[in-house]
Amino acid sequence: MQFRGSGYLVAIALLVACYRPVTEWTQTTPYPLETGPYVLIAGPNEAIVAFQRTGSDRAINVEWSAPNGQSGTQRAERNDTLYSARLTKLPRGLPITYGVMSEGKTIGTGTFRVGTAPGETKFRFATFGDTRTNHRIHRAVIDALALEDIDFFLHTGDMVERGGKLDQWVTFFQIERPLMMKAAIIPAIGNHDLGNRGDYNRLFFLDDWTNGKRYYVTDWGNVRLISLDLEIACQDRCRQYRFVERALAEGAAADKIMIMFLHYPPFSSGEHGSNMAVQGPIRHLAKTYGVELVIAGHDHNYERTNPIDGTTYIVSGSAGAPIRPVRPQPFTAEARTEPHYVLLDVDGMKLSIRAVNLKGEVFDNTVIPLNPPGGPVIKPAEVSPP
Repeated sequence: MQFRGSGYLVAIALLVACYRPVTEWTQTTPYPLETGPYVLIAGPNEAIVAFQRTGSDRAINVEWSAPNGQSGTQRAERNDTLYSARLTKLPRGLPITYGVMSEGKTIGTGTFRVGTAPGETKFRFATFGDTRTNHRIHRAVIDALALEDIDFFLHTGDMVERGGKLDQWVTFFQIERPLMMKAAIIPAIGNHDLGNRGDYNRLFFLDDWTNGKRYYVTDWGNVRLISLDLEIACQDRCRQYRFVERALAEGAAADKIMIMFLHYPPFSSGEHGSNMAVQGPIRHLAKTYGVELVIAGHDHNYERTNPIDGTTYIVSGSAGAPIRPVRPQPFTAEARTEPHYVLLDVDGMKLSIRAVNLKGEVFDNTVIPLNPPGGPVIKPAEVSPP
């Protein structure tokens, strides 16, 4: 085992002592919107701009423009205090600038992209997770990431402590505003995000762009991103498994770099350890279809494995949840117990990662090996229908 272990159990006592949850949050800078604006990629050339606004506005529009002269205006639909505007026919690769307009006044602004331009081979995105309870750490991660040049970010779940408490979601979106105003969020649900009131589905408008499913596929350039629900442990008999199988088959046939991300880690040396119910189906799918990277959260640490059947597994779950120790296993390549985020750079068919702590130090830096499918490429038509 080649475990460098930089940071393993180093000064954990100090980290834990300094990691006192900051459960109260006050929006110190006045902003016209209670939450947002935030952007969800709703299709190849579509996006949803969402926000929460109290009051009795008669009409709110979202106006957008691109450097090529394209522009448009879309009326925001209202559901109680939650608003959303679905923007369509957006140019790929260009920065979209938008403004949330109420009675002729701008009450929110942001920028985003919906994908790469033709011939564009380089881009960057980020991932982190388990933001939950320490709002000071959460905001520090967001402030650091807001300075990075990224197109979008993956959240590995456990965004809040209790998914049925709407005030915690308000806090989450307020803390993440500096990042969400410049990059789209591509989320995965965590066990703490669940709630009987369905706030997760409602706040991320899943009825509008995933047909209500908490699993979906997003393509960005030559990368296929597949977000998984908690119930992927259903093995091979459920609808989600068949959906993922087909998405991977299509990705393999198109020779894409493939990344699956979810909350429960198939391989982990943290307190929860490897989730064996998840490990079975994920490992089989990753090996069969040639998945390069699987990203998870749940354990509150950073870990990267050596390739397992060709697939690298990463745990990134230290963006606000209580710090916990990690005890490396034979599959561990690198582990660390401190708040962090991960940058992922794509350059053609090269995928590299950098794990960064809140001091700006890169404590893990590597190229993720390409992973050809474990057998002949299975045509999508040969895969079980969704």
